[in-house]
Amino acid sequence: MDLETLPKILIVDDEPNNLRVYERTLASLNVEIIKALSGQQALAVAHKHDFALILMDVQMPCMDGFETAALILDHPKTSHIPVIFITAFARDETFEFKGYASGAVDYLVKPINEDVVRSKVAVFLELHKEKQLLNIACKVREKAEAELRVHKEHLEELVKERTQELQNSIENLMATQNKLLESEKMASLGRLVAGVAHELNTPIGISITGASFLQEKLQQLKHNFKQGKISRKDLADFVDSAPKSVDIILTNLDRAAEQISNFKLVAVDQTSERKRNINLLSYIQKVVNSLSPAINKAQHTVEVTGDQTIKLNTIPGGISQIITNLIMNSIVHAYQDDEQGKMLITVKQKHSKVLLTYTDYGQGMEKSVSQMVFEPFFTTTRGSGGSGLGMYIVYNLVNQGLGGKITCLSKLGQGTQFIIEFPIHHNKDQQ
Repeated sequence: MDLETLPKILIVDDEPNNLRVYERTLASLNVEIIKALSGQQALAVAHKHDFALILMDVQMPCMDGFETAALILDHPKTSHIPVIFITAFARDETFEFKGYASGAVDYLVKPINEDVVRSKVAVFLELHKEKQLLNIACKVREKAEAELRVHKEHLEELVKERTQELQNSIENLMATQNKLLESEKMASLGRLVAGVAHELNTPIGISITGASFLQEKLQQLKHNFKQGKISRKDLADFVDSAPKSVDIILTNLDRAAEQISNFKLVAVDQTSERKRNINLLSYIQKVVNSLSPAINKAQHTVEVTGDQTIKLNTIPGGISQIITNLIMNSIVHAYQDDEQGKMLITVKQKHSKVLLTYTDYGQGMEKSVSQMVFEPFFTTTRGSGGSGLGMYIVYNLVNQGLGGKITCLSKLGQGTQFIIEFPIHHNKDQQ
């Protein structure tokens, strides 16, 4: 696989002028753009290229964007491609659910904000690059494994244990790749993907180096064997170097797998409508762990404390979205870029209810701002890409999803606190 090939993006819109606008907007990202004027053209083109992303207009004649995306994502060859819908209609829950059911990872509303489009596309391009690196790593492992099979007749006893360890590392790597592919369809976690990819780059790169070194040793041993010059020293060198290489590979793959495991848990929950039993404090900690790339990049810390015995039968995705939006809101609004901040999450049981308190110790808000914080489309960073929907989503998740209430307390220069209260036993259908 050639990483030097430009990544490809498919843009589907029945208006040629719109296609030219998107092409100009993405020109600085160094990508190859394939254009389609209809859903039918998009279906024909989708199978001919390896696309990193599809930008899909919703309103098109004959076949709309929802139907086109559903058909593309239903095919095994193209099911992994993330799709961002572009629409001229205001977003509402019914419209969004239909889009997510069709496979969307995000929405853009016309007229588009060029900076926002470039930023979102750049995230998925980085993820596509990381997927290519994972595929390269798999090919290196497969080649090394093939070399081992050729020589196992003569070296079976010597390398049997090492071969099993290498096989385990391959399985762990494939599991990590599957988890990463699942995360592509998570709109609410899309902005964290770049951070996760950055965290994975170093251990995977070291693993590739270790596997390449092991492959070189195998090839050298093969050459000496064919020449009839294999010696005790050759075997001793291999026995000495192979365990070290395998240890390096396994250690770094474990690092990658641990980082992704928390991210995958949250991603699955946010796409599932199933209820399940969770330990609330433990689950919140896992959500915080999945956000560690963004938290660490901002040089902040998040502490989770409280009652460890609280258990809920709920749809966990709502809770993960609440915690994610609160933390990201603090990162964006509460602290200056070079300021090291702290956030505190406390969970307590109050009779038959849960009291969840989220506190940051940042710059706080004026009273007029804190009173508007849950209003839809209200944001203090409109020019910087803020949508004004983050806290509005939190408000709806608490009220409708959990059957509770949320209160914001804040003073300028004294931080901000969100107090969330909801029943332990809540049946959404009975509301």
